[in-house]
Amino acid sequence: MDFNSLGNGNPFYVLRKGEKPVLEVGVVKSKTQPRAKFPTQTPNIMQGVQIQQVIDVTATINGKDETFPDIPVNVEIAARGNDTFSGSREAMLQAVDAMLQTSKKAIDQIPYHKSVIAESEKMLEVLNPQYADNKRQARTIQSLEEKQRATDQKLATLEQQNAEMLSILRSLNGSPSPSSV
Repeated sequence: MDFNSLGNGNPFYVLRKGEKPVLEVGVVKSKTQPRAKFPTQTPNIMQGVQIQQVIDVTATINGKDETFPDIPVNVEIAARGNDTFSGSREAMLQAVDAMLQTSKKAIDQIPYHKSVIAESEKMLEVLNPQYADNKRQARTIQSLEEKQRATDQKLATLEQQNAEMLSILRSLNGSPSPSSV
């Protein structure tokens, strides 16, 4: 159903493709009469030239009225910014399916792009000595940081074991532990 065929009370679907896509279903509240998208001031328009007609649709979505301006009258689905909207359930089904297929393709391409990144970095190391030095330094720093973390963990374990041994020795010698003083 094209936008010109919409009537008050018809369903109105809005797919909001933000950070997390959301489908909202509303109801057409009103629409304007078709008008030329680009009004012309010259009455002598060339014969056979089609003037695009548009309308404004106001729909109640989640209890709030929202106006969608300048929608071409002869299409079933339109998009503006991150929003795709339609009065046709079937057209919206196709839009959601297209979004799903696009995301599936993107996920399927992740291994390829990871490979491109790894191989490109190797190529850059060959082509650019400064890049190679920077990567080597980054690997060295990462290795040192990992060794430091392991050393810190071992030291903490040794400190804990030392405290436990001191406590045992104090209890064997009959002297009070520091916590009971």
